[in-house]
Amino acid sequence: MLFSTVLMWLLIAAGFVIALPALWLLAHGLWPEAAQRHKEAARRGLLKCFLLGLAPLLGNVVLITLLSKLPKMGAFAVLTGGLLIAWGFSGAGGIASLLGERLWPTQEPWRQTKQGGLVLILCALLPVVGWVVLLPTIAIAGWGIVIRSWFITAPQLAPAPASAAESLSTEPLPSR
Repeated sequence: MLFSTVLMWLLIAAGFVIALPALWLLAHGLWPEAAQRHKEAARRGLLKCFLLGLAPLLGNVVLITLLSKLPKMGAFAVLTGGLLIAWGFSGAGGIASLLGERLWPTQEPWRQTKQGGLVLILCALLPVVGWVVLLPTIAIAGWGIVIRSWFITAPQLAPAPASAAESLSTEPLPSR
């Protein structure tokens, strides 16, 4: 095996380690209600989410196959496939949030997502089993989580904490 091949796979793995938790934190920051619904969908059963995610998997395979057979549509097929995979992995942020909540129950929700995401993606780096079994399973379950979250009512989020300036007392200090 050439050094360039080893370096290529190392950089791909490093990209996954950085990009997926970043995607989950981005989704958590931009759409907190959806992130809470994703976590709730993951909490209700990952096997059900995986089985529900098989339908989009089959539809995506058919769509990408049809697009790639059309003349001059290869790049569009690759773009569509990338967007669909990102959609699946964005739903997997619910698994990361759930994992972080169970392992670090006293942390803030974004820290739970970050730390749970790092645990999840580091498990996916396990040679062969992580690459061939766990990573595709996470994406398929992510599609199921997104679909299942459509049918979950929006949870009540805690109000944002007051700023430090607002939380300070305006009463004068006692004199000595």
